This record gives sequence, structure tokens and C-alpha cells, in this order.
Amino acid sequence: MRVSSMNLKQKLDIAKTSKKIEELETLVESESMLVRRAIARNENINEKIANQLAFDPVLNVSYMACKNSNCTQKRDFSSYSLIGCVVCKKDEREIDCQTCKNKKVY
Repeated sequence: MRVSSMNLKQKLDIAKTSKKIEELETLVESESMLVRRAIARNENINEKIANQLAFDPVLNVSYMACKNSNCTQKRDFSSYSLIGCVVCKKDEREIDCQTCKNKKVY
């Protein structure tokens, strides 16, 4: 199935569980932060994907990528306020950020 014809749930399932690097590479540029974050947390990603996501513009993604054991690019997050959303451990397939009780508005 082509990425362009997949819905968000299908993309998240692949991002979270796939062991196929080719599949994950097709989703790494997804416009969905949740898809990129799920890839960043997938232990099956390779160093290239992990390092790319370590510099994602969305802190929720880059923080998780740096925590992935395949990431060799280290970043200092000490100057950031790592709010609950950034360090959230919920499965991206189950997250509803709009209604999350742990979400803080700044």
C-alpha cells in the first residue's frame, strides 16, 4: 500500500511496529508529529533514521529519537522545559493530545 493512500491509524501501526527499514523511511517525513514520534520510539529503526529524527523541529519527536538506543547523535535538552507532552510514554496510537489531562498550557 502506498503511504499517500494510508490513513493515520495505518501509518501509526507501521511506525510503531514495523521492522522493515524501507517502510519506516517512507514515513520519516510524515507531516504527522505522532507518526514521526512513533518511528523515533521504534527500536527497529536504524542509526540513520534515529539521527535524522534527533533533529526534528518538534521537541516531542527529537527528544524520543535521542532516547532511542540506535541514535548516535547526542543533544543537550537541559535548556528546554520538558513538559509532560514531550516525555509522555503513551502509545501514539492511543494518544489524544487535545483531551489529555496531563497536558499543560503555557
